[in-house]
Amino acid sequence: MLNTTIARVDEADVPRLREWLASLAERREELRESYRTQGTRAEQFFLIRTRRNPILVLISELDDVEEGTKTFLTSELPIDLEFKTLYQGISPEEADVELLYDSTEHFPVAKR
Repeated sequence: MLNTTIARVDEADVPRLREWLASLAERREELRESYRTQGTRAEQFFLIRTRRNPILVLISELDDVEEGTKTFLTSELPIDLEFKTLYQGISPEEADVELLYDSTEHFPVAKR
């Protein structure tokens, strides 16, 4: 199942976010363990530039969004703790997001 997280980011924090995400290429084993425990299949991070603060969009594919989120929030894995600290520090406010359409309401996808 897809999950989207959207938050405004302080412009000054963008370099730190880029640096941390770039470091994941060298932390593949830690990332695999994090994904395995959360049931994460894939993630994509997008930075959207606006007139105000940039917006961070994180799209994840998880086996079970509720369970994966719960596992992430309680995770003590170093890579997860680092991301939680980073995210809390760079995201001064949640974006006001309105879901306008979700195709799964009309065409449910069977679990794999």
